[in-house]
Amino acid sequence: MNRHPFRKALAALVVSATLGLASASAFAQATWSAYSYNPAATVAPVKGVLRLASSVEKDTGGSFKMRTHMGGSLPINAQNITQAVADNVVQFGDDGFFQGNIPIGGIMRLPMLITTNEEMDRASKVIYPYLEAAYAKKGVVLLGYYHFPIQTAWSRKPLNSLDDLRNLKMRVTSPEQGEFVRRFGGLPVTVSSSEVPSALDRGVVDGVFTAASGGGKLWKDLLKTQYGIGANYFDAVLIANKEAFDKLPPDTQKKLRDGAAETAAWINAEAQRDEGEVSTKLVADGIVMTPAKPGDVEEGRKRLAPYWDEWAKAKGSEAVAVLAKIRAAIKP
Repeated sequence: MNRHPFRKALAALVVSATLGLASASAFAQATWSAYSYNPAATVAPVKGVLRLASSVEKDTGGSFKMRTHMGGSLPINAQNITQAVADNVVQFGDDGFFQGNIPIGGIMRLPMLITTNEEMDRASKVIYPYLEAAYAKKGVVLLGYYHFPIQTAWSRKPLNSLDDLRNLKMRVTSPEQGEFVRRFGGLPVTVSSSEVPSALDRGVVDGVFTAASGGGKLWKDLLKTQYGIGANYFDAVLIANKEAFDKLPPDTQKKLRDGAAETAAWINAEAQRDEGEVSTKLVADGIVMTPAKPGDVEEGRKRLAPYWDEWAKAKGSEAVAVLAKIRAAIKP
């Protein structure tokens, strides 16, 4: 009996299995770089990403590691995080300034459209699949979506009504928020989160739109007043480079997906909890916080409602359809 064909087949099988084990071993090891638009480890999103990295590393027995870099620590502009993840410069992004790369996301920043947490939760369910599809076209996987409490107006100058916005240079977090400032006579200015302290200190901007649990906490020493008109919510995404994600073992992919979704929910809850505590402390520290006047809220909606439709029509039929869905969802 000629055993050579069997020996050759067995040898080939052993070589194949050995190569497969080596490949699987390499496949199972991954060290990612993560980048956040946030410059401080004290805010909920950065704490959440650090928490996610630690959890997935532990759950994978150390085969997956993620090193988190905060805003300003890498030469990546906050507006370019989407592209940095798409180009695999970093494999994971905590991205709060994605509207330039993902235009449909601007709907969520339309001023005075979404004004309560309940409305934001309902609108988030509408926009998510559209964000997911838009990111997929760029080779990016959407893993999580979260938001801060509603953004209000803060300033180093007196700011106690909508009229006080006139002639103020306000740092905005989106072009849509900039329209809110323009319609009340102010000047919108765009600077990254890491540049805000120096911009406030040097008078490049007079104020900012932010939540107490976000910029209120970070820039409290540079701010004196807050007016509680809720222009819009600041939403953000947790994203991954698709090529890098696809190289992970299926169980690691699942841990990362599940972990990121849980992290987004955790950030929402943590930021909301933080909002009340920080606001109380800021008042005690001397920041004058004035509740929004009902008349100002009504006037804000009146002035901005036409802009919502203008914005959607300029973006195209999909934006028009999504805006209609969101308006139906938040005003049942």
